Amino acid sequence: MGKYDDAEKYYRRLLKEIPSDHEDIGACYHNLGNLFDDKGDYETSLSWHHKALETMIRTLSPVDSRIGTSHNSIAAVAAKMGDYDQALESFVKAFKIWRESLGEDHPNIGQCLSNMAGIYQIYDRKLEALDCLQKALIIYQKHLPTNHPQMGDLHNNIGLTHYILAQYDLAFEHLNISLKIKEKCLPPQHPDIAMTHFNLGLVYESQDQLQEALSYLEKAITIYRHVLYPTHPTIIKVEQIIERVSDKSKIA
Repeated sequence: MGKYDDAEKYYRRLLKEIPSDHEDIGACYHNLGNLFDDKGDYETSLSWHHKALETMIRTLSPVDSRIGTSHNSIAAVAAKMGDYDQALESFVKAFKIWRESLGEDHPNIGQCLSNMAGIYQIYDRKLEALDCLQKALIIYQKHLPTNHPQMGDLHNNIGLTHYILAQYDLAFEHLNISLKIKEKCLPPQHPDIAMTHFNLGLVYESQDQLQEALSYLEKAITIYRHVLYPTHPTIIKVEQIIERVSDKSKIA
């Protein structure tokens, strides 16, 4: 906690030294918002981020990319607080400003589209989520190496969305791409690898390929048991699904 306290003192001191109409005031407020976000104090974080946004709107051009960053930060914190309406509204504002100030193919646009897709998933707006993810993939492919972790995450999310839409061939395609990427760029017991094993297990279960499903689910639980507490909700969830698939396989 010491480093957070030191950082907070630094930014508060800076706020006293900078003229009230200086454009860096907004950056200080923004950094304080990030600081409290990292501490898990989302209410305070959001308060600082709103102050940052108000200041930036007063001191910067309406399409300055920093205003987009401020909207994006508000959206991210709002999502953590479960305020998905606010999150989506702010992600859309960030998207529009970044598109005008940075261009349609900037990596920030890809990240924003991916974030918007996550909110659309929560609202069960699967086709809109898939559209955002596919647009994000096109942008990422222009800027990131093939085996970048973000590419692995994106293919995982696209695959999972296809699974939810019962488009199983496409789900397999993207989840397998995700797994190959993650196995190349992440440690072998990374939880993100377990997540993709788990998702592949679900797709195999939906196709009644129960032994294959169990194989992937067992790989997932092996990794999760290595990195999570035995009582972690993810472990309990995966164990329950393994039991369900195992029972199905006995009947079959």
